[in-house]
Amino acid sequence: MIYLNCEVKSGLGEDTFWTWFEREFPGSSFDVPQKLNDDDILLRYSTLGFLPVEGKQMALCWELYPEMKDLFNTDCFDDRMRKVNNTARYSTYRTVATNETVKNYEKYGQTVVIPIGVDTDLYKPLKNKTELRKKYNLPKAKKLGIWIGTYHPMKGVTKLLEYASLHPDIEWIVIWKWQMEELKIDNIHSFVQIKQEQICELLNAADFFLSTSQLRPYYMAEWEAMATNIPFVFFGNSEREFYPSNKPRDDVMRLGWDRKHTKEKWVEFFKEKGVKW
Repeated sequence: MIYLNCEVKSGLGEDTFWTWFEREFPGSSFDVPQKLNDDDILLRYSTLGFLPVEGKQMALCWELYPEMKDLFNTDCFDDRMRKVNNTARYSTYRTVATNETVKNYEKYGQTVVIPIGVDTDLYKPLKNKTELRKKYNLPKAKKLGIWIGTYHPMKGVTKLLEYASLHPDIEWIVIWKWQMEELKIDNIHSFVQIKQEQICELLNAADFFLSTSQLRPYYMAEWEAMATNIPFVFFGNSEREFYPSNKPRDDVMRLGWDRKHTKEKWVEFFKEKGVKW
C-alpha cells in the first residue's frame, strides 16, 4: 500500500502530482495509519516535517530552500528548512527532482532522482497562434512574451520589469497565482488563477518564454513551458542547470520529465523496495 501525505492536494483544482499519482497507482491512500506494513510506504512532502509512524517513509524533497538560502544569504527560510531536513534525516529514503539537489540530502542516506513529471498530453505545441490571440484579446501583430510566477524573490519579477523596460516594443502575457500580485501596466496582459488548459493556450499564443528564475534548477512552470516547445529567453539569471535546445519539448522527453517516464521511475523504485500497490 502507498500512502500519500501532502501539504495541498490541489489548491486550484489543477491536476497535480498528487491527483495524478492517485490515479496511476489505484489503491493509494491519503489516510495515513499509525503503523505501516512491511510492503507499505509513505510518501511525505518534506516541508511537513518528520511523521513518527513505524514503517518505510520516502521524503519528497522538492523545495529549493537550500538554494534560496545560499543565493539570498538570509535566515528567513530556516524554519522551513528545519522541517525539510528533519523529514529527510528520519525518513527511510529521499527523492529529489533533479541531480542538482542530490547534494543537499545524500548525507541523510539513499537519495534518488525522480522527476515530478510534466503532463505532456496537456502541455504541448498548438498550431493556432492567431486564433489563440484572438480568443484572449491579445495583439495579433506585436511580439508577445510570456512570464509565469509570483512575487517570491526566486522568481525574479523585478527582472521581468527590467527586461520589459529595455524592450518597450514587446507586449506581455503574465500569469499570476494570486490576485493581489497582479500588475496593472499598459503592455501587460494579466491572468490570475487560470486553468491549466488556458496556461497551455497562452504559452502557445506567445512568441517566447522569459525565464528570470534566480535558481539553477527549473521550476514546474518552466518545464511545462518547455513541453509546449516555446523558445526560451533568459535574463538576470544565475547559471541554469542546462539550457533548452531549439526543440525544448525534446529536452523534456530526453531528460525523462514527462509523466510516462516518471511513472516508470516510481514503479522501478517500488519493486526494488518491495512495495505493493
